[in-house]
Amino acid sequence: MKHPVDLSAAAVLRFGPDHLRFFSDGWGDEEGLTPPDPEQFRYDPLPITWLTHGAADGHRVSHGTFTSPVDGLPPRARQGSVVRVLPSDTPERMVVLMPAWNEHEPRVRVALASRLADGGIGSIILENAYFGSRHPHPDAGHPITTVSDFMIMGRSAVLEAGGILTWLRNDHHDVGVAGYSMGANTAALVAATLPFPVATAALAASHSPAPVFLDGVLRNGIAWEALGGEGMADRLRHVLSGVSVLRIAPAPHVSAAVIVGARSDAYIPRMATQQLADHWVGSQLRWEPGGHATLVWFRKNRLARAVIDAFERVKPS
Repeated sequence: MKHPVDLSAAAVLRFGPDHLRFFSDGWGDEEGLTPPDPEQFRYDPLPITWLTHGAADGHRVSHGTFTSPVDGLPPRARQGSVVRVLPSDTPERMVVLMPAWNEHEPRVRVALASRLADGGIGSIILENAYFGSRHPHPDAGHPITTVSDFMIMGRSAVLEAGGILTWLRNDHHDVGVAGYSMGANTAALVAATLPFPVATAALAASHSPAPVFLDGVLRNGIAWEALGGEGMADRLRHVLSGVSVLRIAPAPHVSAAVIVGARSDAYIPRMATQQLADHWVGSQLRWEPGGHATLVWFRKNRLARAVIDAFERVKPS
């Protein structure tokens, strides 16, 4: 039984205004539709320049920036942006928190980072290319107007996070990566392709964007007419399935991952979460009550616990 809050979102996507729809300009650059080979990813350290420092709720909060290492992004999207939340003491453990789909401001992740800081873990909250301050055209509608935009956005998220984690590890931190929904998928891709141990918490996770966009309620937000009609669903599934953790041989550290699913999730098909857990033999799968929205609204403490437990389970080197 899918949660009614999730189903109401499906109705908004199906019958709501056109500016809510994505892929409205079609497929985009054909070359950009070919998924990169994730096993060929190489992560150079990606340092962050800290611009402002402050405090909130007893924690240290900083804003920083970096230049994305990914070619092909629009000019505004090249300028990366992060928020750092630290406990009062300098933490040994640092986690990169990945953004969910359509996230233009990180309020939910700041709340999660605050809970992690209470547990002695620092967080770097990464903003996705195309969203928030990285929106190519801030006065326009949905920033992801083509499928190729989506592909480069995802590649940017993985490479940027991996570079930041490499930088943090070189600075002698134990590192982790976590995210919710689409953030869980990109976090899983980062973890699967890093050559060193990383604590991994994939929250409301799918192994790939394909089942999320085609088998969940987000299907209602696709501008199908721009893609040539819903008869092109198989082509879209083929493109998005190319970005799947299931295509990557499991690294030893992913056996320590914590994966969380919502029992009544209408966005993330249950099988997509189960397949990720099955692929990462030894990982811990936790099913929580509620739907996609209510899990992140009302059970942040459980999500934070999953991140903390992921650090406890992994063996740093």
